Amino acid sequence: MDLEGLSDIAVAVLDALSTRRSIGRLKPDCPDRHLIERVIQAATFAPNHRHTQPWRFLVLAGDARSHGGEVLARSLVRRLADPETPSSVEALRTERAKFLRAPVIVVVAVEPSTEPNVTLDEEIASGAAGVQNLLLAAHALGLAAVWRTGDSVRDEVVPTEFGFAKSSVIIGYVYLGYPDPGHTVKPRPSRLPSEITTRWEGCT
Repeated sequence: MDLEGLSDIAVAVLDALSTRRSIGRLKPDCPDRHLIERVIQAATFAPNHRHTQPWRFLVLAGDARSHGGEVLARSLVRRLADPETPSSVEALRTERAKFLRAPVIVVVAVEPSTEPNVTLDEEIASGAAGVQNLLLAAHALGLAAVWRTGDSVRDEVVPTEFGFAKSSVIIGYVYLGYPDPGHTVKPRPSRLPSEITTRWEGCT
């Protein structure tokens, strides 16, 4: 990306956009609370139609991660034909341990507004934009993060099990911490040519 001639702020923003990576291999050290608060605050500056501010966050650390893992496991039980088979038991064990892969898990949800003319798709779009802000803020602060989802985010029972309103929609789980020094950052796939992604009309 050519950054020549741009302001320092523009360079920093564009550099963050192009260098941020999803990093799932994290050190066990828990980031200071003020850093976590900063990345969550960044999420709340996302675009939001009608200013409904639908974002809701649950931060899990320490033993609370295991409690969160139980929510994931219960969701999986509801999807399994037979939770007693050896393969199901192993799948449940894996599900319970998922949140232990990071020192901090941020469960991100949106609680849709009931105001007239507010649509669910716009609320979800704002929540997704908030996660992107969160990931960029984490990158800027030297933290590592990865945005994960899975079948549990589509489980209508899970929001209430995480303490959100029944109408809420889980946007995803952000695994947050410091990057493990031994992690290898995968190169981004080549960007699709602009001829494929962009169509121009009336612009010279």
